[in-house]
Amino acid sequence: MDFDALYRGESPGEGIPPMATPPWDTKAPKENVIGWHTGGWVHGNVLDIGCGLGDNAVYLARNGYTVTGLDISPTALITAERRATDAGVDITFAVTDATTLDGYTDAFDTIVDSGMFHCLDDQGKRGYAAASHRATKPGATLLISCFADANPPDPERPRPAVSERILRDVLGSAGWDIVALEPASVRREVDGSEIEMAFWYVRAQRR
Repeated sequence: MDFDALYRGESPGEGIPPMATPPWDTKAPKENVIGWHTGGWVHGNVLDIGCGLGDNAVYLARNGYTVTGLDISPTALITAERRATDAGVDITFAVTDATTLDGYTDAFDTIVDSGMFHCLDDQGKRGYAAASHRATKPGATLLISCFADANPPDPERPRPAVSERILRDVLGSAGWDIVALEPASVRREVDGSEIEMAFWYVRAQRR
């Protein structure tokens, strides 16, 4: 999927219609990110990986963290920078491939991923896990929210699915120990309809 095309309001891929607004653009931080902060799981220098339009990064910066927001889409980051400016917070944004994270080594204490992991294929997931390990400090925390495989098939709204086995295999083989893996149910408005979706909330620690 071409996410920059999606953010430009164009079709992101064959058979996928253009969207005026991505369905995840709530113009507010996601519930899982708020929960991670209030639960005390976010600390130190924070990377919002796949930060998109920047609302989670803005929320974290407002709560006192030093935040870097990385995304593959230059178009999304234009909006993210504007929202950070409007909120009066300083965030470092950069266009970066999350499967390589070139230029980042031992840089972060926490990585926050709200809905990007499930967008990657198997090779991408493994690259992401290894790159995230390299980009963080020993003992760092990785926080992931991703689609679970409990979602029933939906031909009209197909979505990727991630199993517990995939999470444990991909993260564990890259040097991450999963310390919490919680199923969650999230309600979102999509195309004017409210739908319920199954997610995994993952907390892992860098070995």
